[in-house]
Amino acid sequence: MPLDVDPYTAAADPVERIVKAVLAGSGQTLQDAETLPREAYTSQAFFDLEVERIFRKDWFCLGHIAQIPNVGDYFTVDVLNELLVVVRAADRVRVLSRICLHRWAPVAEGKGNTRLFSCPFHRWAYGLDGQLVAAPMMESAKGFDLKSCRLPEVRSEIVDGNIFITFDPNAYSIKARLSDLSELLAPYKMEELVVGWQIDYVCNFNWKIAVETFMECYHHIGAHLTTAEPMYPARLTHVDDSRKGWTVCWEHLRPEIATEDALAGAMPSFPHLTDEDLRKDALILAYPLTLIAVTPARVGVVGLIPVSPTKTVWRRNMLVPRATAEAPDFQDKVAASQAFMDRIAAEDFAVNDMQQIGALSDMAKPGRLSELEKVVWQLADYVRDRIRT
Repeated sequence: MPLDVDPYTAAADPVERIVKAVLAGSGQTLQDAETLPREAYTSQAFFDLEVERIFRKDWFCLGHIAQIPNVGDYFTVDVLNELLVVVRAADRVRVLSRICLHRWAPVAEGKGNTRLFSCPFHRWAYGLDGQLVAAPMMESAKGFDLKSCRLPEVRSEIVDGNIFITFDPNAYSIKARLSDLSELLAPYKMEELVVGWQIDYVCNFNWKIAVETFMECYHHIGAHLTTAEPMYPARLTHVDDSRKGWTVCWEHLRPEIATEDALAGAMPSFPHLTDEDLRKDALILAYPLTLIAVTPARVGVVGLIPVSPTKTVWRRNMLVPRATAEAPDFQDKVAASQAFMDRIAAEDFAVNDMQQIGALSDMAKPGRLSELEKVVWQLADYVRDRIRT
């Protein structure tokens, strides 16, 4: 090795150089803020660090209690290579590993209602609490005891009807952390809502790109010039200061549009909303991966699942009052709403795909942020805080 080469620098893992570049932005104000470096959106090594220091230590939103209203109702989800089943057991909602303790075949797929989870390989069966209750022809296995076998349970909490999990038994309580968000959502009675419809997307871009685009409305003037911008112009949006566990962007209806015109043909609005409430939407980020869109007629909750530096699963529940879902014209209104949302998503994903490709360029450097991109700055600080520890 040449004498003028620092051996520590030469031997350093690339992720350390990325972390150094990420942390170099610490202490920026919004007025001088820049994006994270491109490697934070492309590097497998940095993504692995996020898995270790963010995803396995913070909370995921997997769904809503309305998906499993009855004992035995369940749905499955995969998170960080963990195959999970969310089930309403006799005592409470549980989130269990769905990997058989015998030879690792999944004991549940999709969604449904069941009394037992039965492995398709050798018919080992588990109760809704994860307890092994049957293991055919295991009598000759010395010391084998059904009572000592139970599917591992992942720590979970329910906040405003949403089911959160963490893989860290020592993590803070998400319910306590989001208590002030629960106050904001109280008028919508989240725990009483039902799932009107669901939307799943597989996105070919980094999870931070998904969060940033959902939460900033500056791009209305470009990506949504003929869709969102005419109703909710970018210049009228603003982001609050970040709370301990969440932040919110407010988008306001264009002043010259009458409230009744904006709501014409839409689903019925939530009761007890003021005229001011009817003229704005809230876009909420519960750090790091839960996105909530609050509108006068529905609440959409997205649980993002990072898969790789360039792949993110987007699972969205559209929540409405039961009376709305039971109305005769509900499916017609769902179809209209879904068509518009698909158009918005297509516009977002088109530019997000371009961003992800652009981030591969060696000439891509951190970019300056507008005041309308305050949440991009907030998210960057969240990431810095987590990877620093």
